[in-house]
Amino acid sequence: MIIITGKIHSGKSTLAMKLATHLEQKKLKIAGIIAKGLWKNSIRHGFDLIDLSTGKQVPFAKRQKGFDKNQVTPFKFFESGLKFGLKALDKAKCVNAEIIFVDEIGKLELAGDGWASRLFPLLSIKTAVHIWVVRENLIDEVCKKWKLNNPDIINCNEKNALTDLKFLCC
Repeated sequence: MIIITGKIHSGKSTLAMKLATHLEQKKLKIAGIIAKGLWKNSIRHGFDLIDLSTGKQVPFAKRQKGFDKNQVTPFKFFESGLKFGLKALDKAKCVNAEIIFVDEIGKLELAGDGWASRLFPLLSIKTAVHIWVVRENLIDEVCKKWKLNNPDIINCNEKNALTDLKFLCC
């Protein structure tokens, strides 16, 4: 188990995508999802979801107008994007993968939404390296909820983060 971490908008998903590209070039079988950030005027306005086993990309979320700080997230999620992600994270689809990515595990999953229903089944795939993207302030809570003991934790802002991830995966 590897956790890629960092603060909000610090490059966690970008690092995960760089690693996924490297692993594909090495001909390793990867599966799971990465949420690619979409930006307008230096503000994240949404996400596209990438199914790493197929390379297919779909709209996943966009920033809501009039966001209430009591809401879990400022983004409106598309039902089609959620279904796409859940399908990509289905255990049957990931069972033969060597590396499984889940980007990202956050407040939604901790509340039982988002990808939460897929996480324990995925963790039962013991033959794969699991790479989760988790904000640094949520690591302890995520590890406790999904019973992760001593995962390797790589901060996306560490100088050798990509090199360390390559070493852990290959």
